[in-house]
Amino acid sequence: MNILVLTQQGGILKPFAILLGYIMDFIYRFLENFGIANVALTIVLLTVVVNICLIPITYKQQKFSRMSAVMNPELQKIRKKYANKKDENSMRLMQAETSAVYDKYGASPMGGCLPSIIQIPILFALYRVIYNVPAYVSPVKSVYEKIAAPIMAADSDGSIMTGLIKDLGLKVSKFDIGNIDKVIDALNLVKTTGWSSVSEAFSSHADVVSAISKYSSNIVSMNWLPGGLSVSDTPIIFSGGLAGWFPGVLVPILAGLTQWLNLKVNQRYQTQMSGNDDNPMTSQMKTMNNIMPLMSVFFCTTLPAGMGVYWISSAAIRTVISLIIDKFLKRTDIEQIIEANKEKAKKKAEKRGLRDKKLEEYASMSTSSIKNKSISSIAGSSVSHEEIKRTGGASQTQKNEASAGDAKTSQGAVNTNEKTADSGKGNKRRKKSGSSSKKTAGGKSISDIANMLENKNGRK
Repeated sequence: MNILVLTQQGGILKPFAILLGYIMDFIYRFLENFGIANVALTIVLLTVVVNICLIPITYKQQKFSRMSAVMNPELQKIRKKYANKKDENSMRLMQAETSAVYDKYGASPMGGCLPSIIQIPILFALYRVIYNVPAYVSPVKSVYEKIAAPIMAADSDGSIMTGLIKDLGLKVSKFDIGNIDKVIDALNLVKTTGWSSVSEAFSSHADVVSAISKYSSNIVSMNWLPGGLSVSDTPIIFSGGLAGWFPGVLVPILAGLTQWLNLKVNQRYQTQMSGNDDNPMTSQMKTMNNIMPLMSVFFCTTLPAGMGVYWISSAAIRTVISLIIDKFLKRTDIEQIIEANKEKAKKKAEKRGLRDKKLEEYASMSTSSIKNKSISSIAGSSVSHEEIKRTGGASQTQKNEASAGDAKTSQGAVNTNEKTADSGKGNKRRKKSGSSSKKTAGGKSISDIANMLENKNGRK
């Protein structure tokens, strides 16, 4: 549980941790200006800042709790109605009726758990920052560097530090004497009473002994807690008798009590939300209310006291904020909250509807519906579909007329040739030739074709 990584790690939590680290560094520097360079007080103020920033999420949670108390009777009726019906149709009907109740009150089924989910990465990142204070607070790191630098110069092969890590039980990930961050990792885990052991291990190196003598008191001072405790030490020393238990045992006890009080305040509507004590949800909530304070006691007993400071201050601040929000909500009529929720839900639905309509319009621009759209409109032109039809019709008429003209010209040329060839023959042959010259290959005269085209264009 005492593995410390000084470098700013954390995967997807790293951006949150870096942001919170900047805030903690600012708070520590601010306190330094007043001569109060104390990590414990910095942790308390950082916890206050973070929880104030989370007030909008906390407000939504508590508002949903009040809404759930009103909605729950209707939801319970639906559950009882479909209690023994497990077929697919009944399940769909139950889901539809449940959604209708949420829509009626302008609420969302995710309204209760979503704010908690949003808080998780922030709270885990806060844990990372508090557990690795030297990685994020540069004034604290600079004090450790003044001891780490001479140690690195004196212990070039890392044999002395490796022996100390083993003897003192310091758990450092991938220790490397050539990496100053790893050396600070190890030094940050040294208990208040362990600095004498470090000094003895480097007794043959005067510069290291001098640095420890000069700066270890600064480290003890900035990590100080009331009762002679340190944020970097576990609060209870089990092998130290009564002196090892007290006053350190107060840290886990206060952590458990504040966590229990916070849960009681936040879950005051749980019976109304779940309906009755026989409901499985009620039983699960009661179990969690009993387990969480015990978990707080366990973790604050085994982790450095700095985590206990965070646990206590966080639970206490959340309790105060919850009481203030609850007082505000009690002054607000539940009907006003419902109406405000319904109006907000309506606006969201309208935005969603406009977006869906736009998507449908884009989807209609498919090849299957192109007959209902003009080519010009697809290409971004303002020419209408009817104009395309009229233009196409006119072009076809012109094409037909041109074809008819060509046919007349060709036939005229044939007639001229025939007249020249038969100039010596009788009128009977000329009449026959004239008759045949008025016929097309299909057996229709050119005038008939022209009349048909004119009639067709007139109908169009």
